[in-house]
Amino acid sequence: MKYWIIAVVAILLAACNNDTEHKLEGKWQLQQVEADGEVIQADTVFYNFQNILFMYQVYVPATDTYLEQHGFNTLDGDDQVTMEFADMPRPANDFLRFTDWKSKTRAFTIEKVSGKQLILNSEGKRYIFRKF
Repeated sequence: MKYWIIAVVAILLAACNNDTEHKLEGKWQLQQVEADGEVIQADTVFYNFQNILFMYQVYVPATDTYLEQHGFNTLDGDDQVTMEFADMPRPANDFLRFTDWKSKTRAFTIEKVSGKQLILNSEGKRYIFRKF
């Protein structure tokens, strides 16, 4: 009986984990970008996180296809994440024109991450995502 109680407590503690890395995991759809007092609606950009892996996707409605670029993410504490494009499936610099990134590495401050919403800040812009 004692071992069952220990096992249940361990499972409950793992389920209640507030780990930022765990909360980032999954697919996030960009809904809006706020910059210089202007709000730009979006729905065709997706950020995908799995462990240290990162994928940026852009949906192209005209062809019903996705452009994607793979890379890595690194967490610095609970409120900083750096994403870097790898040269897969194309050279990262060729993919930048489909984004608002200035280089293949970008640092973000995590303003909020929950089961439903992710808010990132970088270079004076605020990015609001929903869990997809």
